[in-house]
Amino acid sequence: MFISWIHCLGFMGKALEVVNKFYDLTNNKNTTKGLEGLLAQEMTFTGPLLRTSGAKQYVEMLGQFLKFHKTWKMIKQFEDADDVCSIYDLNLGTPSGGSFSVVIVDWIRVSNGHISEQQIYYDPREFAKAFGM
Repeated sequence: MFISWIHCLGFMGKALEVVNKFYDLTNNKNTTKGLEGLLAQEMTFTGPLLRTSGAKQYVEMLGQFLKFHKTWKMIKQFEDADDVCSIYDLNLGTPSGGSFSVVIVDWIRVSNGHISEQQIYYDPREFAKAFGM
């Protein structure tokens, strides 16, 4: 038990660090380059409109939408061991040239230093309309 406690201390803050590296690449730099080192190979993604499993499939899916990311603003983040919950406002462009904003609640689980699960929650109506889903 003592070893487990010491082990946990060594990872405090690591989940938040991994998640913020992820946001730096995707939301600040609008790229998927470098994500491979942050994602577990068997990671899963669940959102209101899309689901995928596997890092490769996730990167392909994300790459299609990053070109529409305009700006974002972090509202609040919470870390609890390997879980990070982030609430942010994302401004997106649309294929038709318009734009809209959506508040996203993003729950990411980090295992062994890699993102193993991501679940996002938001009102999908504007997104579905803008992207013909």
